[in-house]
Amino acid sequence: MTEKNANVIMDFMNYIKSADTENFIRGMLYCFCAPTIKGIKAASLINFRRKKGENIRSLWIEHADEWLSPFGLEWLLLGENSDDSALVLVYRRGLLAKALGCDKACCILRAKGYPLHDVDACLECLRGKFCSGFPHEIGLFLDYPPDDVKGFIEDRCAENLACPGYWKVYGNPDEARKIFSEYKKAECEAALLIMAGHSAKINSGG
Repeated sequence: MTEKNANVIMDFMNYIKSADTENFIRGMLYCFCAPTIKGIKAASLINFRRKKGENIRSLWIEHADEWLSPFGLEWLLLGENSDDSALVLVYRRGLLAKALGCDKACCILRAKGYPLHDVDACLECLRGKFCSGFPHEIGLFLDYPPDDVKGFIEDRCAENLACPGYWKVYGNPDEARKIFSEYKKAECEAALLIMAGHSAKINSGG
């Protein structure tokens, strides 16, 4: 992340922390799921949590479809969510089917006991696995390269630790840097629009 991008995200986090609960959830959603909103990433995982006693889970369930349907997105609650938190996978169905359907992804999913070529069945299986831990194969759902997901599952030493970003890189660091830059650009553009009061424009050009 460049210093400029880091400052944008820091400014956004300072801006959003004083918002009411509904605007906090919506702002975090539009910022950190921006790559999925724009159609450059199959899914995003976001943990909505701020302070104890906040009714985040119920507000999410009440408004999620309203917030996501204009972008053609769907969602899945994962893990053990108390009312003051919600761990959510936000996804674009067509891109997710493509990410899970490639040969390398299918090999990993098959080994982990997932049904193949059925997005809903895979999502239900993923939700079940969250009940007993954090399944590393979630990287496939998040559009990470299968070679990198496999390397992480096998706990190998990453090829290039000087390539910080959204996942550990085991395969192609140059391609990973390009993808990281696209994701961060989408997040920063969304953050700036939200702070300017123009969140409706987040999907423009996506």
